[in-house]
Amino acid sequence: MDWLADPLVLARFVNLAACALVAGLAVFIVLSADLPAATDGLHECWRRIVRIGAAVAALSGVAWLAIVAANILGTSVADACLHGGLWSVTSGTQFGHLAVARLVLALLLILPVWTDRLRLALALALIVLIAPAGHAGAQAGAEGWVHLVADAAHLLAAAAWLGGLPALAMYLGAVERDPQRQGETAARLTARFSWLGIACVGTLIASGLINSWFLLSGPADLLSTTYGRVLALKLALFAAMLAIATANRFYLTPRLRHQSAARSLRRNSLIEVCLGAGVLLLVAILGTLEPGVHHHDAGSVPEDAAFVHIHTSLVMADVTVEPGRPGLAEVRIHLSREDFGSYPARAVRAELRPPEGTKAPIVRDAKQTGDGIWKIGDVDLAEGGIWTIVLSVVPKQGDATVLDGPIVISP
Repeated sequence: MDWLADPLVLARFVNLAACALVAGLAVFIVLSADLPAATDGLHECWRRIVRIGAAVAALSGVAWLAIVAANILGTSVADACLHGGLWSVTSGTQFGHLAVARLVLALLLILPVWTDRLRLALALALIVLIAPAGHAGAQAGAEGWVHLVADAAHLLAAAAWLGGLPALAMYLGAVERDPQRQGETAARLTARFSWLGIACVGTLIASGLINSWFLLSGPADLLSTTYGRVLALKLALFAAMLAIATANRFYLTPRLRHQSAARSLRRNSLIEVCLGAGVLLLVAILGTLEPGVHHHDAGSVPEDAAFVHIHTSLVMADVTVEPGRPGLAEVRIHLSREDFGSYPARAVRAELRPPEGTKAPIVRDAKQTGDGIWKIGDVDLAEGGIWTIVLSVVPKQGDATVLDGPIVISP
């Protein structure tokens, strides 16, 4: 598949996997903190893996940011890094701000100075801050907050479960090599992780349903759209993991006093790790695809124009700035609902904020020129760079909706 050769997908996958491992191990360390000395050596090993995972998260996070910057600017990663484009995206976009915050958290986690609980707090913050960088972070208003909280909960639950599985497999491997470690300690630790897994699965199902409500126009999207088909494959892998986890919980965990049960549980845990890696790869792919509910057609955008699609669950806006370079330009705004019907707006105001706040923003009222089409003429764009456009859309009934997004004006 082309996706597997896409640098953005690979950077996202490595970052997601590293962050999930860091968070899951941090949870597992705290979960097993009061158990007897059988786990002491493993605790220190897990702490070292957390530091290594944090280093991988930091490096992959920088790569992710550089690739996004290159895509926004329409240039190569090398040009974006060498000619200031990376800094413009870092300082001028929400994604850049989040990337810096996550880099700081990852670098802090590399330091071997934290208590287990402080390490856990840093690790959970690292995984949670992925949510605003995805589809949930592009939605405004109260519904946007609901979507964001659901996505954050989804990430937390996935990390606690998937990231903890390698630690469980390592512990069961130690049990298998040293039968004296079997018995009460193994049963207690496995039972705790099992209950954690049940809580995580419940959270994943509930938050997944909420996310699907915002990202799919209906169940048919699972077959009719690329995003939906990838999501369906993710759900199939999740179902396989759930089936294995159920067998672990109700059949193998009560039999842990037998060495064969520990061996089988370890094998199943490693299978779950492989399936979980597949899930994270699909999540990385989903982050690069446009959900069916937000599908739009930018194919008619002129080559010399700048374009951005921004949306909430109530209204979508396709914004075209022509020409997309400094000087006088026309701003065209196409408003629509999620069903692609025309959005009944009473007024539209646009604010164009120049890069890095170097000049005062341009604030203009748009004029309706057709069904769902609003225009602003003779907008004087003083410079190139990453501008931010903020739309205030007033419906014929109800309160205004605010949408915002970056738009690249060529130098």
